[in-house]
Amino acid sequence: MINIEKIFAYKEIDSITPLLHGYEKKNKVVTFVPLNFVDKLTFDMAAAGAGIIGEYTVCSFRMKGVGTFRPGAKSNPFSGSRGKIAFEEEVRLEMECGEDRLESVIDALLESHPYDEPAYEIYEFRKRAKHPAGYKVVTRKKYSIKDILMRLNSKVEIFSGITDKKFSRFLIISDEIRPAHEFKAKENKIEAIISVDKLKYKIKLI
Repeated sequence: MINIEKIFAYKEIDSITPLLHGYEKKNKVVTFVPLNFVDKLTFDMAAAGAGIIGEYTVCSFRMKGVGTFRPGAKSNPFSGSRGKIAFEEEVRLEMECGEDRLESVIDALLESHPYDEPAYEIYEFRKRAKHPAGYKVVTRKKYSIKDILMRLNSKVEIFSGITDKKFSRFLIISDEIRPAHEFKAKENKIEAIISVDKLKYKIKLI
């Protein structure tokens, strides 16, 4: 969360609008399981921490298909015969999983899956975080860079140099200043970006 009050008191602000969001990394575990075993595997993976989306649990996606395999000489096939091609009606099961639960979820998958060699895949993806990572702040009066420096009482990196020009439209973010931030700032007629990243402050004029 961004502490805007560190820079401006709320009585000095005309409006605050969420403008940017961060994105958090997540994992999706995909496996292929015989139709009659999909419910048990779903609940076992959910008990290990998969399938949580906000306030919902046991979230999954399922799609039917046909898997093929030829068991080897040392295999222990769930169905079919060694050395012969087999066709099995299967369900593609997909469940989200946080990084902290991934190991437990894979353990549950391997333990509960009926195949001796389960096929599974792990995909990394990103989702928008719930809390904004950047706010458009419009102040009631204009402030110079020197005014802001005095408020922060901290060493600040100034990208564009010191100027006597005063500003009232700011983008305040909790991250390093990137081209995407500059594009969003120009799109919304922002005059300066203030970055608050790990208690370090940076200012870039637009």
